[in-house]
Amino acid sequence: MSKPSSTAVADSSYELAFQARPPAFDPPSALLLLLHGVGGNESNLAALAAGVGPDTLVILPRGPLALGPGQYAWFNVAFTPNGPEIRADEAEASRRMLIRFVEALQAAHGIAPDRTAIAGFSQGGILSASVALSAPERVRGFAVLSGRILPELEPMLAPRERLAGLQALIAHGREDSTLPVAWAQRADGWLDRLGVARQLRLYAGGHSVSPPMADDFLAWHRSLLSPRPPAQLIVDGEDAVLVGGAAGDAPLSIAPGTDRLIRDHLAPHLPLGAAIENAIMAIEDELARVPKHVGGSEIAGDGPWLRAIARTAGIGEDGAGISRDAVEQVFSRQAAVAMGRPAAAEGLPEDSHFVAALLVVRELMHHLDIPFVRMSGGNGAPDR
Repeated sequence: MSKPSSTAVADSSYELAFQARPPAFDPPSALLLLLHGVGGNESNLAALAAGVGPDTLVILPRGPLALGPGQYAWFNVAFTPNGPEIRADEAEASRRMLIRFVEALQAAHGIAPDRTAIAGFSQGGILSASVALSAPERVRGFAVLSGRILPELEPMLAPRERLAGLQALIAHGREDSTLPVAWAQRADGWLDRLGVARQLRLYAGGHSVSPPMADDFLAWHRSLLSPRPPAQLIVDGEDAVLVGGAAGDAPLSIAPGTDRLIRDHLAPHLPLGAAIENAIMAIEDELARVPKHVGGSEIAGDGPWLRAIARTAGIGEDGAGISRDAVEQVFSRQAAVAMGRPAAAEGLPEDSHFVAALLVVRELMHHLDIPFVRMSGGNGAPDR
């Protein structure tokens, strides 16, 4: 396995000097940034980098603040009897710099945010959390090794719905006298309130990356890069939601449900064409609030109306799923009926619930760039 280069790279394309552990395969399929602690340098986590999977490009950046020969920091800090006192302006400057650095690396190597992680020891872990929690669209996950989450970060936190796709690891020594273990427990509670999926791991020992901590981090990183299960699409009466996968464990509302669309927009007092336009606008309003990281993700479903759409598109019960083009063909027939062309109605279910579900699935696939919805198994006819 390749080792990090022995000297830092100073490339004018990037704001930070760094060492790199190149992947065994080019181009790399994933990106991992490992950030050193205060007073350290880019070589400190080289041993940890050596254990990362061979398809991952590992970048070990150097903090921008020089403290002495071979000693760098992300921000200045004083350890007082009342706890750490930081230069918040320096921490904020480093947070912004690292976000730009991650973006530049992703662009240069063609690596998606969903295949990117950031982690660090002590102050490096602090900055990893700061980057991920303020710019969750840039990374899949972050790890804080013997670090903490800055209370000063709160004004920069992304909204809860944007944090739903993140994965976190909080790892800490129980006997840490530099940053007591209470900081890890506090971080775990904060992430719980933010709805961030996380693991909390505590170890015997002090302020260090112990061998068990390193092993758990590497296992966490391997798991992070495993393919996500598809998000499940559920369309019921009041709401259409995604659960799991890129949408997170909590149900993510994406559109009105079939009953609500019928009640509010598809009632028979309006011509069908106008009613469909109103329903589409209502669906688009809710889809506009769906976090960006959900776009393009894998989605599966097995609701009766999804199967009805598939059957109408000519897809058998044993079909793997339904494509965006197939949904669009069904919608075109439904739109033709709304425009007064009854011949297009042949084979279309005469049910407003079918129309409502068709609109939800069609707008979901278009606005979130979903090319295909998998059928997740089972049969069933639509309920009335």
